[in-house]
Amino acid sequence: MDQGWIHVRGARQNNLKDIDLRIPLNALTVVTGVSGSGKSTVAFDILYAEGQRRYVESFSAYARQFLDRMEKPDVDAIENIPPTIAIDQTRPVKTSRSTVGTMTELYDHLKLLFAKVGVLHCSGCGKVIAKDTAPSIARRLQARGEGRRWALTFPVPAPRSLPWDEVREGLLQAGFHRLLQGRGLADLEQLEAPPGEVIDVAADRFVYRKSTRRRVTDSLERAFQFGKGRLDLHDMDDDWRREGFSNRLQCSDCGLSYAEPQPNLFSFNSPLGACETCHGFGRVIDLDLDLVVPDPSKSIAQGAVKPWTTRVARRELRQLKKFCERKGISTEVPFAELAEEHRRLILDGEGSYRDGGYFGVRGWFRWLEGKSYKMHVRVFLARYRRYVTCGDCQGSRLRPQGLNFRIAG
Repeated sequence: MDQGWIHVRGARQNNLKDIDLRIPLNALTVVTGVSGSGKSTVAFDILYAEGQRRYVESFSAYARQFLDRMEKPDVDAIENIPPTIAIDQTRPVKTSRSTVGTMTELYDHLKLLFAKVGVLHCSGCGKVIAKDTAPSIARRLQARGEGRRWALTFPVPAPRSLPWDEVREGLLQAGFHRLLQGRGLADLEQLEAPPGEVIDVAADRFVYRKSTRRRVTDSLERAFQFGKGRLDLHDMDDDWRREGFSNRLQCSDCGLSYAEPQPNLFSFNSPLGACETCHGFGRVIDLDLDLVVPDPSKSIAQGAVKPWTTRVARRELRQLKKFCERKGISTEVPFAELAEEHRRLILDGEGSYRDGGYFGVRGWFRWLEGKSYKMHVRVFLARYRRYVTCGDCQGSRLRPQGLNFRIAG
């Protein structure tokens, strides 16, 4: 038996006449046919009923008493069928956010899965972000090999409101006597001014060995404490190469911080997770340029911009022609043959209308949207708009913060 298929032999359920079926696993299969041909019988009365029946049979006798019992379908044999779910052929909900995942409650499990085991990637550089701890950093140092020399620092923003003398005295009292300056350590007492926007305070300098691991771990925890969750290690044997660490969800390279993942961060039905642009629908209403310029073979003079071919838009057409004249854009060349930058200027405009600039086709439609309380304006706008995929979430319906988490890539 081929393990990649569901095998049904001798199906006589309802009006089926002893038929055999092979249905592929892990694939989208559509059952189609004329009314009464047995589509629902195959999908619900055979596949769903047998898969559900076998799944329930795996429960204990105590658990089975609380579940609906499915009748065994009238077939000779069904092989290689997995547990099944089915959605009723009615539409109990009418919200546009409903999907197969939400109706079967699979989405509740998926958002919990991502919140618990999802791996955070930095939106700036793509680096995997995980919380660092003193023991985990010590293990990485051990993997690099014993005998290497390291300098441990933590960053402190240069003070703007406090005098440098007070900050320096506070660091000295806390037990810190050196700062990182260039590729070496400088004596804190001899510095008359902060060396930069961020001060790298030296917390320790050590040669890593198994015998020094306890001391190194203590120094790392102290650096995390004074560095507000951040520290840097400098490999003195590798040209003082810097490597950053954070005990928070923060990218050591980009400095971007991230909130702790919650299940609702991965739900488009929650304000916490829904894309702010499309509100979790995955699409927005936008101008349809194919309707605005239905025939690109026409020139501006021939009425390529269809909304401005009416009498009420004669003023806008005159302004467009004046703008084209100022910019050296031909009004006699077909719209499709204009340079890409010229087409962009016609559609998006340039400058402020109050300053004598040109508002563009899009700007004119935005102005019309402010008057959509009028019925005839709403009817006019509907002629030139359509639903398009949300540009911010690319149809995923989620905020960028939720899309930074991945499982198995």
